[in-house]
Amino acid sequence: MVVGLGVPGAGRLPSVIVTAVDGLPVRLRALHDLSFTARWGTVFAVLDDQDSGNLCFGVGGPAGRVFLKYAGAPTARFDGAVADAVTRARAAAEVYRALAHPSLVNLREALDVGEGYALVFDWTDATPIGKQYDRGHVLKSLTVPARVDAVQQVYDFHVHSAALGWVAVDLYDGSLLIDPATGRVTLCDLDFYQVAPLVNRMGRMWGSTRFMSPEEYRLGAPIDEITTVHTLGALAHTFLGDDATRSPAAWVGSEEQLAVATRATQEDRGVRWSSVAALAEAWRSAPLPRTHRLA
Repeated sequence: MVVGLGVPGAGRLPSVIVTAVDGLPVRLRALHDLSFTARWGTVFAVLDDQDSGNLCFGVGGPAGRVFLKYAGAPTARFDGAVADAVTRARAAAEVYRALAHPSLVNLREALDVGEGYALVFDWTDATPIGKQYDRGHVLKSLTVPARVDAVQQVYDFHVHSAALGWVAVDLYDGSLLIDPATGRVTLCDLDFYQVAPLVNRMGRMWGSTRFMSPEEYRLGAPIDEITTVHTLGALAHTFLGDDATRSPAAWVGSEEQLAVATRATQEDRGVRWSSVAALAEAWRSAPLPRTHRLA
């Protein structure tokens, strides 16, 4: 049951109300019927601090726990039209279907529900590593070889996606989760990936500045596999250094691994690795730091 509490927002948020689903608070700009979540069970987690127009829930029921991403509600931080968020959610379903892979979160179903559209994924207890989640200590708790392997997992998934003709758009550290016990990486939130050929029609495209290539700021620039290479090079610094500065002083991998990542992030597209596969193979071949090499 949904209960409207009429509590105003504060700070930078627009005026919001707080409603509830299964006893958990949900911030919205207006009341919205969320009773459709009962289709999958009981809500145990709410993620309402999104600027994408999506409202996310962890829901548990007889079929297990799922991650429910719903577009259709007037979310607190979204400045666009709700109808546009619904259109993007429909398009995103095709991304997950097309790129199905062991490293990509599994899409169970996508459907019209409530007043909008929902993507229903397998739930994972893996830890999100994006800066907005303040989980940097999780990466630091992993060994350097485990972090190197995590980068390889991200690269190998993108070899798969590039081979299918897809370009990474809005890929950033918030798209990655890791299981600290196994080192297994799960990719999520790849909603904006697109099929090549692609041209920058926006000027500044969607994405985090820490991971965006120069062409993602230039109207009319090609956005392609070489663009993906740049983002992947920046992500290596998330695991092994500082993705904000890409400073060699912060790097804990080997010099050879740093050279691989540095080539990937060059402003000159002609200097970068020629493909995601070439980047992935170079990373695989680069030695570990000397102290971590096998005798």
